[in-house]
Amino acid sequence: MSMTLYHNGYNPANSTEQYAVMLDMLERAEADNVLDIAFSEVTHAKKKGRSVRFSRWAIPATDTTPVAEGINNTARSLVPEDIFVTIDEYSETFAYSSQAADLDPLDYAKGVAEVGYDLVKLDRTAIRWATMIAGTQRIYNSSAHTLRTQVNGVITGGRLDQAITILRSAKAKPYSDLKLGSNRIGTTGLMPSFLAFAHEHLRPDFEKIPGWQPASQYPSDVRLNAYEAGSLASGRLRVILSPELEPIADAGASKGSANLRSTTGTSVDVYPIVIVGKYALKSLSLRGSGARGSGNLDTYTINGPDRVDPANLTRYWSAHWYDANFIAHELWMIRVEVACTAAYQ
Repeated sequence: MSMTLYHNGYNPANSTEQYAVMLDMLERAEADNVLDIAFSEVTHAKKKGRSVRFSRWAIPATDTTPVAEGINNTARSLVPEDIFVTIDEYSETFAYSSQAADLDPLDYAKGVAEVGYDLVKLDRTAIRWATMIAGTQRIYNSSAHTLRTQVNGVITGGRLDQAITILRSAKAKPYSDLKLGSNRIGTTGLMPSFLAFAHEHLRPDFEKIPGWQPASQYPSDVRLNAYEAGSLASGRLRVILSPELEPIADAGASKGSANLRSTTGTSVDVYPIVIVGKYALKSLSLRGSGARGSGNLDTYTINGPDRVDPANLTRYWSAHWYDANFIAHELWMIRVEVACTAAYQ
């Protein structure tokens, strides 16, 4: 088990010099709460089991045959389409010593709570991103490609148009309604929109696509969350970017001399762009208000002697929650896998 120990205010690079400890902590990179908007949340009551069945009614094929006089046509059977989901359990724990708590000027009790909440957000985002990039419907940077290992080029407007057409053909529901233009100079309205989620590295490639509309040119501040960068395809696609939506390292074609990002310099990193319609993704959590709007999240501070630690030499902070993220409709989401420009000159 890892545990934070007490340390003096010395600089490891200059152990002969004593340093004053500033109690105001420096700013840190906080977690992005970027994917919640993609998932429609469903709550599940406690004591009702770990496995859950979701169903929708399948629509039969159309019948264009007229009925004969006095003769009923064949009755239809109502058939459910089932999705089976298992709720998973998660936790995070921090430990620090009694000396760190009692002697160190820094406030470890406050620190583990602040960092712990951020870590839970990071965990939830990583779990949801894994669900999103596991969808079965995907296309690549070129219509000639059928495998991830062939990815060798950046995103284009044509591939995004193709993805939107596929979703609309499946009757995927847009996330937002029509947003009419305003009398603000330089602004443009938005069509009913799907959402595209991708890594921050792709921002320059998106911005180079003809028709890119930054969020600053929306008719008003109608961003669906703080990470919405802009829109494409006449506002039919709204782009949300975050550095937490990780690419797949070295999964594409050979890099060669191409100006494309690669973790090792051998093969191209593959960047998924996940485009979703409303209700394509669901999250299931236990019913409860939780802390800080985190659903069924429970947190615990353990500070007291017990049989295992009778002298109370170790303090703990822990978080515990249940979660299940699943694809409710495969045809209402699509993934475009592309490369990313390494550097713009």
